[in-house]
Amino acid sequence: MKIIKKIFDYALEVLKESIAQIFTLLGFFIAWLTLTGTAQQVVGVATIIATFIWLATIPLRKDK
Repeated sequence: MKIIKKIFDYALEVLKESIAQIFTLLGFFIAWLTLTGTAQQVVGVATIIATFIWLATIPLRKDK
């Protein structure tokens, strides 16, 4: 049960962080849409990697 609670708490934290950064993510998406070819691929991959790192490091940014 503790593992399920931790997963649920983390998912809730991810949702809160995503809502707080919605305009940043929207800007990344608009940049991706306006580009073509290789530039679009590079921006898309960079956005996915940056978002993954940002969400994975939530515990490091939490106040204790």
